[in-house]
Formats: sequence, structure tokens, C-alpha cells
Amino acid sequence: MSAFPPLPAELTIYAASELHAQWLAALDAAPPDGDLEVDASAVAEIDGAGLQLLVALSRQLAARDRALRLVRPSQRLSEACAALGLATLLLARRSTTG
Repeated sequence: MSAFPPLPAELTIYAASELHAQWLAALDAAPPDGDLEVDASAVAEIDGAGLQLLVALSRQLAARDRALRLVRPSQRLSEACAALGLATLLLARRSTTG
């Protein structure tokens, strides 16, 4: 399992473009196997663009036979995923360990 930069407090349309570029670079630099573990505990604000970015990351990983693991997702992120029917996609593999 490889580490990835933690999700920021603001995962919104205002940050999506910059985050997308950072995540692509981090993904290319990450080891090519195993699940991608992302600390999601700091997310305080999220919108549709932020969720879309997470779905895109999840799909890019799936194409590489890998999975996205959100570690300690914040209450706000969990609620947003549940509200849009994404809880299974993004939170099913979540970890409660550190």
C-alpha cells in the first residue's frame, strides 16, 4: 500500500484543477502496485467537483488494478459521499487504523 498526499480541508471546485495536477504527478511517482491510501480526515468542505475528482482518481487506479482507500474520512466527506450515492465507491475500503 502506498502513501499519497492527504486530502486538503477544501476539496471544492476552487481547488480541483490544482489538486488534479498534483494528484496526477503523485500518482505517477507512487509505486505501481497496491492500494493507494489517502488520509481524508482534514476534509471540512467538499462539493460536487471535489467528489468528481475523487471518483476520477478511483477510476484511474482501477484501470491500474489498484484501489483508492480513504483513511479516516471526515464526517463531512462521509456525509457528502452518502448524499450522492458514492459511499460504496469511495468509503467501502476505508480504514479505521492509523
